[in-house]
Order: sequence, then C-alpha cells, then structure tokens
Amino acid sequence: MAACLLCSSPRSIGVLCTSHGVAIASPGITSEQIFSRVQGPAAALIDAWGVAHAISNDTKIGRDPRVDLAILHASVSSEHAAMKLDGSNQRWTIVDNSSRNGTEVEGNRIAEQQLASGATLRLGDVKFYFWPEVLPKVEPPRGSGRTAPTRRDELVFSAKVTTPRGQLLDLRQRVDGGVLRIGESSIELAAMEFGLLQLLVERRRGVTDAELAYVAWHEIADALSFRSVQADSENVRELVHRVRRKLSSVAADDLIESKRGVGYRLAGEPG
Repeated sequence: MAACLLCSSPRSIGVLCTSHGVAIASPGITSEQIFSRVQGPAAALIDAWGVAHAISNDTKIGRDPRVDLAILHASVSSEHAAMKLDGSNQRWTIVDNSSRNGTEVEGNRIAEQQLASGATLRLGDVKFYFWPEVLPKVEPPRGSGRTAPTRRDELVFSAKVTTPRGQLLDLRQRVDGGVLRIGESSIELAAMEFGLLQLLVERRRGVTDAELAYVAWHEIADALSFRSVQADSENVRELVHRVRRKLSSVAADDLIESKRGVGYRLAGEPG
C-alpha cells in the first residue's frame, strides 16, 4: 500500500493518511466545493479528502467560481489569495489579497510567505497542504446536498431549501448565474444574486442555532464581486431587494430575513 504523501503511514484518504486528512478537516464544506481550472499545473494544494488541486504560477484562489482554484465557502473571499512561482529558484509563495478572514501558513497569519513542501495553509476556514510537484488527479468523495456534475463549466453548486411557507426550492448555480425552481416555476438569477443566496445557505448550514445564521452586510460585500470597489450597506441592501423582488414572483419572498444592525439570513431550512 502506498504511503501518505506527508508521512510513512498508509494512504487512506486520497494521497493522505487518516491523521493528516483529519488534521485539516473544515466544518461546513464538502469536496465538491473545491475545484481547479488550472491548465499546465506545476504544483498542488491538497484538501482534507486527500485530493490534489492543480496550481501554477499566478493561480488565483477564491470564492468566485470563475477564479483558477475555486473554494465555494462563505469564509473565503472572492479573490482571496494567489500563488506565485519564482522561476529563478523554483520557490513558491502565497500572497494574500487583503482577504477579510485572512491567509495563514503553519498557523501564522501572513500577507506574503514562501512555502515549504507539505506546509499547512489556511484560507478563511478552509485548510490545505502545499505540494511543490504535480500530482495525479483523483475523484473526490461525493456527499449529499451538493451536485458533482461532469460539466463543471455549467454547474458548480446546488441546494434544496424549504421556505417558511413549506415550499421546496431547488437552487442550481452556473458560472454566469443560476436558476431557482419551485414546482413548475423557475427564475433566472445573475451571478451576484445567486451568490447572495449561496452565502446565506452556507451560513445556515454551518450553524445549529438559527440566531447565529445572520450574515453582516460587510461579509456579503466582501464575498461578492460588486462593481464598486468600496461596496457599502446600501449596495448590499439593493442586492437583497432585487433578489426579493425576483423571489416574490414565485411566492418565495419570505426566504431572506433581515434584522437591523445584524444582517441577513436564510429563513428557510436547507436540505
């Protein structure tokens, strides 16, 4: 049996042993929420499922599904960080892009840091190991609540939500936006509109107490790609109103709840 990439123990989770996989496990995320679009890889980031995600020089990492290495998690900023390769000495560096929740290397928050082989990285709440060589791609495990499509260019996230009125909504994301279906009706959502709903679903899934599921306006502004560099609470409020107007066309305008001075939350129950 092959050994763990980082120690002599047998591999049991992708290229990792159980201990190394568990050590970087993050709550509230599944393997389908992490994927790479990098062509011509030069190195890899390894997730908690032991799956190697390709990176190359100037690889952009973030929550936006259009970046090179996407991590669809609320704690990760739209363009969170970038990987840099110094061709003169073949040394890799990770550069934080002023992300809200920060980037850490070996437990230390950094702005820019050279990486050693096997270094532990943390972007928001999601951890990886860095490996300076190309690793073969393996299929990650599949879990409930997310879709793992064969054509990731079209679909990268899905969720089912029961509204306070008992209606079942089906949310499906595409790179250019998404669609919400309820019964025989459906509405198209632009990328930021769907991003708002996705953010609220992820926060609601990640807590047991619904009172902790509120997302502050500045978290929404940081996670989504507003045209204004300095998006404020009014930009976020307008986005919420726009989504609510669309939801009202399928009698689901009760899906987003707001509390003054606290933020916004998903009023329904995600599946």
